[in-house]
Amino acid sequence: MLIYKSAAITILTFLSINLLAQSENTVSDKVKSETSFKLFRKKDQAKYFSDKAPVTMADGSTKAIADIKVGENVKTCRNGKSVTTQVKQVDVYEKPNSSLTAVYLRPVYDQAISSKLVPALLIEATPDHLVQTNKGKKRMKQLSKNDVLYHYEPSTGVVSTWKVGVIHANARKVNKAYDLVTEDGTYLVDNMVMAQ
Repeated sequence: MLIYKSAAITILTFLSINLLAQSENTVSDKVKSETSFKLFRKKDQAKYFSDKAPVTMADGSTKAIADIKVGENVKTCRNGKSVTTQVKQVDVYEKPNSSLTAVYLRPVYDQAISSKLVPALLIEATPDHLVQTNKGKKRMKQLSKNDVLYHYEPSTGVVSTWKVGVIHANARKVNKAYDLVTEDGTYLVDNMVMAQ
């Protein structure tokens, strides 16, 4: 009888500790996808974009990431060439905790510009989101002014290189955020190559 009582207490203690650990490790970054539902724990690194982030579709048009559906085809770049990949999963984050990091880019090859205006691109994503650089995949928070990112121009099919200019951590918060999982592992946001 004493053995059964001891075993029952051990099992109940284990379950209580497990439930307590799960409740302490969860945050309000909830992700809902077309194929799964997942709660991110504090140690997880959430990766997402604002709902209006423009994703380049297979036909070269853009669509807000919030409007992308599983099964749609989107563009990405592989070995300097444009390729199509299929969306396998769309993750939706309700009231995410992480602020977006803003990275401003400028062309690597600045030609003699007569005016003081220099073209610039802006990427906004969480600090832990991966981008494809000339040195491999890097998290947004690890980017430095020596890094080069790739930009695809749908009208010409040319992939150009853009240098990191300014990095603004904690640029802004969003109420709802999104991320995609593709067959290729990458996709284009604002025609910049994003990695998973």
